[in-house]
Amino acid sequence: MSTERTGMRTSTRALLAVALLAGFYLLAAAVVVGLVWLNVELVVNSDHLRPAMIKIWLLSAAIAYPVLRVVFLTRRRRDDSDEGLPLTREEQPELWARVDRIAEATGVRGPAEIRLVPQVNAGVYEETRLLGLIPGPRHLIIGAPLLIGLTEAELDSVLAHEFGHYANNDVRLAAVTVSGRTAIGHTIATLHARADQNVADKAREIAEDNAYRSARGRKTRNDEDTGNGGIERFLAKFFTLYAKLYFRVSESISRSQEYAADRHAARIAGRDATASALRRIPVLDAAQSFYLNSYATMGVDAGLLPLPGQFFGGLDRLLADPERREELAELGLELPDEQPDPYDSHPPISQRVAVVEALEDTPGLRGLTSDRPALALLRDPQQRLADLETLALIPEARQMRRLDWPDLVHEAMLAHARENAQPVLRALTDSGLHGTVEAMLDALDAGRSAELAQRLPQSEEAAQATGRAAREFHRPLLRGALRSLTVLALASKNAARWELSWSRPAALVLPGDADRRLTEALDAAVADAPDTAPLRTLLAELTAARS
Repeated sequence: MSTERTGMRTSTRALLAVALLAGFYLLAAAVVVGLVWLNVELVVNSDHLRPAMIKIWLLSAAIAYPVLRVVFLTRRRRDDSDEGLPLTREEQPELWARVDRIAEATGVRGPAEIRLVPQVNAGVYEETRLLGLIPGPRHLIIGAPLLIGLTEAELDSVLAHEFGHYANNDVRLAAVTVSGRTAIGHTIATLHARADQNVADKAREIAEDNAYRSARGRKTRNDEDTGNGGIERFLAKFFTLYAKLYFRVSESISRSQEYAADRHAARIAGRDATASALRRIPVLDAAQSFYLNSYATMGVDAGLLPLPGQFFGGLDRLLADPERREELAELGLELPDEQPDPYDSHPPISQRVAVVEALEDTPGLRGLTSDRPALALLRDPQQRLADLETLALIPEARQMRRLDWPDLVHEAMLAHARENAQPVLRALTDSGLHGTVEAMLDALDAGRSAELAQRLPQSEEAAQATGRAAREFHRPLLRGALRSLTVLALASKNAARWELSWSRPAALVLPGDADRRLTEALDAAVADAPDTAPLRTLLAELTAARS
């Protein structure tokens, strides 16, 4: 199909999408106007219904009010443009110069503001009016993980892509369709949120009423009778049906915009840098989630966080690890074979990469460094990341104790060790013993292994077993419990320490051949004929070496 025919078909769809967007608001207005008309008709022509008019008016108001409030009166948040850390021209001249250069090369107006956000995201948002027809100030958001994980050339391609959405002259109404998708999605999400709040309010009302009834010995209400969210839920489902039609119509426009923006990015930043960024961003998203869950928040339960600037900034340490770098590089080469979602505004990433890699190579803008980490564009990046933490973390998190990575890992793992030892500590105290590893060894020597095992968490099958079968079930239980106590004792006395690794889980490090000896000593202590001497000897040696 020729470019001219493609452009005509896309423009036709754009006009249809705009018409459907106007129809969305007309549909909402029709609901309100229809209710008003119905009430007038009932008053004028239905004398027999006049005694029930108050109820009818209340029902009509219950339907009309959320439509007016949510569809027409609610001020929509401008995505992430009002969040994050502002980066001013005075503070960050190199970053601003880079952004200005990319915007100029794209042929569009640059942003009035740049903000740093924690997400793996970048975007240009415009304060438009009349559904995008009247332009306004532009705001650029840049995700800290992109600065940490991309090169400058790859960041150029991301910025050029975002500005490219405003440079596509083939689809002049595209901004309206994009604004329409956002506005309709916001309306439906708000209706669902109000419905969820109705359910929560009803649940709280029932809980308070049941507390009052219970205090007086009266029968309580069913606490599951919270409803489905009222008229807001119905309206959300009603408008969702219309939204699906709009999204299907506007989908091809949005996707053509993505491909056009990718072409702009390849022309300005280079084909290879653009393809590399497209491959790397999903990998960065996965790496960021893994890093936050496995490293940055590993000490939260113990009231610990990394040093300021490292909660988000520590991602660069994970990315710099040779094994992780190789693993992430392989992920970038193995793009998922996704099936296109008919309601997604973005084509599958594999298709976008294939289209970009089929383009002719371009050198990108001259005079711009390309292979440095993009984070080098920031002045004092660690302080900026620390400032971002102050905005992003909840007050309780900001009050937590900050440690460098080696101490954080050790203290966090020590807290986990204390938690893991709780079942055996309870078993010992319930048996009238002290909560120490020495007390458990004494109990094993005294033949109380079965008694202790019965007090440990175990499967129903293990609990019912007898004789030899019971001993086989109990052995791993006792060994695991004894190891928990031993590890806790050694770590608490600084005779053992967990060491940080960016490529594998933290490991408890013991001196010399102590790790092998510990394995053998634990096996001996829980044997049918317990021998606790090797473990007692090892504990004495290791603790003496630290004293």
